[in-house]
Amino acid sequence: MSLAQARLQKNPNDVAALYSMGISYGLRANYYWQVKKAWRDSLRDATAARRQHNRITELDPNNVDARLVQGLHDYIVGSLPVVYRMLGFLAGIHGDKEKGIRTIQEVARNGSLNRLDAQIFLCALYRRENQPLKAVPLLQELTARFPRNFLLRLELSQMYSVGGDGTRALAILDEVARQKNSHAPGFDRLPWEKIYFQEGTIQFWYRDLDHALENLKKVASSPDELDLNTGAQTWLRIGQIYDMTHRRAEALQAYQRCIAYAPEADAAREARGYLSAPYRRA
Repeated sequence: MSLAQARLQKNPNDVAALYSMGISYGLRANYYWQVKKAWRDSLRDATAARRQHNRITELDPNNVDARLVQGLHDYIVGSLPVVYRMLGFLAGIHGDKEKGIRTIQEVARNGSLNRLDAQIFLCALYRRENQPLKAVPLLQELTARFPRNFLLRLELSQMYSVGGDGTRALAILDEVARQKNSHAPGFDRLPWEKIYFQEGTIQFWYRDLDHALENLKKVASSPDELDLNTGAQTWLRIGQIYDMTHRRAEALQAYQRCIAYAPEADAAREARGYLSAPYRRA
């Protein structure tokens, strides 16, 4: 920020400095939002980022890359709870989710520096908006472009699963496992536990409970390889499977393991509810 500001003091219309300043504000806004939970600070910085990039498009209307921040700002502000949207509106900050998505789609089609970033953001937004199949062609394109990036393949599997195609979702995981077994470039960094967890989770939702339990037990047997959320989620799913198969005593033990693993995790909060009443799925 200080480097960009020094250039802007010399030339307020320095497009490169405006772009860098906007990106810096955007990164800090994300930090405030995700880490500090400082909503007002995040909104302030996100708005500052937009102002910088608005100025770029005023100077150069053909600069499609600068519209990515504008689109994200529209989407994020439009997604805020009503009370925060009202605070933003009073401060002259407006948002529109649908307009934001359309803007990001434009950058994904026509951007230069930010085209790939926009595609990845779109995948996340389609997931958030419960439109997983819209993310599929983007993820297929990104996977072909970045064959070493196993996270893209895992996300593609997830989108098929959420979109109702469990067979394709599991087939992609089988391919990921083959790549890891053959030591394909990049795949040695992927822990087996991440594959087992996703496979078990998909099998859980598609009611293949025996195979789901087998995979999730593999995950639970390697706690040192897990982040807190994955570990807690694993024990939650194990408990739910036991409840669905009428093994209440084992379910209670799994829920207790979930709570002990990460007491503040969402999975732990959910598990506490099943200590008094068994998990049931409609």
